[in-house]
Amino acid sequence: MCGIAGFVSNSSMPFNASGCLSFLSHRGPNGNGEITINVGDSVVWLGHTRLSILDLSLAGHQPMPSRDGRWWLTFNGEIYNHLELRSNLDGPFRGHSDTETLVEAAAFWGLANTLPMLNGMFAFCAVDTLDRALYLVRDPFGIKPLYYSFLENGGIVFASEARALTNLAGLSIKIDPDALQTFLTLRYVPSPRTLWKGVYRLPPGHYLRMKVGTWDMELVPYGNTPAERFVGKIDDAVAAYREVLANAVCRQLISDVPVGLLLSGGIDSALVAALAKEAGYVLPSFTVGFSGEHYECEIEDAAYTARVLGLPHIAVKVAPSELWDSLEQVVSAVEEPLGTTSVLPMWHLVQKAREGVTVVLTGQGSDEPWGGYTRYQAEIVREWLPFPNLLKGLDFLRHWKGTSESAERALRSIPLHETARRFEETYMMFTSEERMALTGRSDDGGALSEINSWIDKARFSSLEPVELMMWIDSRMNLADDLLLYGDKISMRFSLEARVPMLDIEVVRFIESLPRAYRIGLGKGKVVHKKMAEAYLPPEIVYRKKKGFQVPFGKWSRGEWRDKIESTILDVSAPHWDLLDRRAVELIWRDHIKGRDRSRKVFTLLILALWWRFQGGSN
Repeated sequence: MCGIAGFVSNSSMPFNASGCLSFLSHRGPNGNGEITINVGDSVVWLGHTRLSILDLSLAGHQPMPSRDGRWWLTFNGEIYNHLELRSNLDGPFRGHSDTETLVEAAAFWGLANTLPMLNGMFAFCAVDTLDRALYLVRDPFGIKPLYYSFLENGGIVFASEARALTNLAGLSIKIDPDALQTFLTLRYVPSPRTLWKGVYRLPPGHYLRMKVGTWDMELVPYGNTPAERFVGKIDDAVAAYREVLANAVCRQLISDVPVGLLLSGGIDSALVAALAKEAGYVLPSFTVGFSGEHYECEIEDAAYTARVLGLPHIAVKVAPSELWDSLEQVVSAVEEPLGTTSVLPMWHLVQKAREGVTVVLTGQGSDEPWGGYTRYQAEIVREWLPFPNLLKGLDFLRHWKGTSESAERALRSIPLHETARRFEETYMMFTSEERMALTGRSDDGGALSEINSWIDKARFSSLEPVELMMWIDSRMNLADDLLLYGDKISMRFSLEARVPMLDIEVVRFIESLPRAYRIGLGKGKVVHKKMAEAYLPPEIVYRKKKGFQVPFGKWSRGEWRDKIESTILDVSAPHWDLLDRRAVELIWRDHIKGRDRSRKVFTLLILALWWRFQGGSN
């Protein structure tokens, strides 16, 4: 895993290339490299910082040219099937890195033809000096991020992280009010937009192609071809899934440095651990939990799983005060505000894991394709209701003190006829009324358009609504929320986090299954759990999901109360020209009085802290 950066321009603008790489040193502490290339009348600069995982020798040094000199590559990620690809390429090869395989594949087949063959997680830039074209590429599920911005006089700058991008080009960033509306709606901003004007995040499963000199550009999706529908019986599906997932875990165990496992109390990471053990790898496992008695703590459950599988187990307990003290560091590392409380324990978990290993496997990415979240049940329930619109008459339940936020969203979504609108309501953080109070605008800033754009990309297949939501979540929600913070936080400690559940072949297989093999009324992960029964006892397979949560509701009314209040209601904060302080205070008071507004309060807290790092720019 690495950090990449670069630019192409017609001018001799004073780019801060060396300073840019220093901002990416945590992503690549084992070395760095840079190259300046003349392409026609334009200048291309490519930079790279290296975290050595495969081929620790100088043969893996980047930026890397193809043997024929036509292509240059700066690459971040892993290509798990690169040896298979290499077997179809002519040698000789300098080393055994996947970067060399990729650049030679581009030289042999062309980049557009190569991309659908890749199985991995990656973000990279490739330059075709003969065709005078620059490509930016992000993997199909967006496991690795890539930011870019266009130059006023033509050209583009890009980097693995936004701070390196803005430093490279000396950009003066401002906040995009439309993107703020989208953030308040979804708790994150889907690619290609970010909260900053003029700073973009490459969408997952896309490449951007720019002609050097003319600056003609196109953003192209790739790799969305669906697998043929599985037609076997459920036991056949279980057997096939076992083989597909086992192969994926084996592929992702390949490493020239030590590998471990992030182990929760749930089924997904336990299954990854069991398959790794079957392949001959007894991985050290790492778990984070909380000091004191908290339902959300998963240490005891994870320790039991480790004992069952015979794994070394290292647990780290963090106190509320420690989590609070690391909050600003977390916000800085993630760079973009995200309304997800699990960013806090993740910081301490990967910090501990890095003490022993350089690579970790995780169980992330299973809930979306398998239908593991309760929000999918709203779509299932809707199918069973003869007149879903009658739920509008139960609107009073939304305002009952005992109604959870997830139940509120479900009650709002089920009566809606339009698919994208239902999905938006299911995802929604702040309602249109709350957004009006907060910003003076009730619109969603384009969130609905983003959802519709992904619906359009799924037109190739006839999916039921719940399958469509799972398909979108596996690409939009994962890429720009959960995977985004997973990458930023793990790489802050120079730790590579791999996600076997999002192996290309695994997800293609899952999405080929009949819906009933994936999700039904009151149940999810159907074949996933049946397969796990061969490796894990029922008390692990069918353990209630805790979801890597933080007891935020309790702490926000207890030991964190004064700190949260002073942060989100700080009269000297720079953002009151964009948010209404009275509206923030009303949400906070509602939460303190006992109505659970934890997700909203946490989102406002992260937003307030993030604003501090922006220096009041708007």
